[in-house]
Amino acid sequence: MIGEHADFVFFIALSACILILGLLYFPLWAALHKYLTPSLDDLLFREPWFQKAELTNYRFFPLSLLRSLNYIYLIGCPRMAKRKRFKGLEAVIPVGKAVVILCRAQMFMAFFGLGLAVVYFGYGGIMAVFVL
Repeated sequence: MIGEHADFVFFIALSACILILGLLYFPLWAALHKYLTPSLDDLLFREPWFQKAELTNYRFFPLSLLRSLNYIYLIGCPRMAKRKRFKGLEAVIPVGKAVVILCRAQMFMAFFGLGLAVVYFGYGGIMAVFVL
């Protein structure tokens, strides 16, 4: 009897964590998108860092959000981004320390949310197979 309740409480707590994370993640993404896109497009939104199809598709919503994710990735983890997408970028990115912290928080929430989702769906799948 206690095990059944513990599973239910765990599942509800995990659901609440995912909901809270989503309520923080998406507004922060929207705010960073509104701030970063106008200030970095002239510097970064061109070839060779974006392909021709991306330059066309990433201009308009909702795919423009992917452009801002690339900027967040560059600001939050510059060494890795410069090895992958932004090879050869030598320019200094004109953002303040607060924006760097917000970009790193955004990346942390994305990876933490991915881990929570794996646990959530894995646990739900196990419960569905073995309990039901």
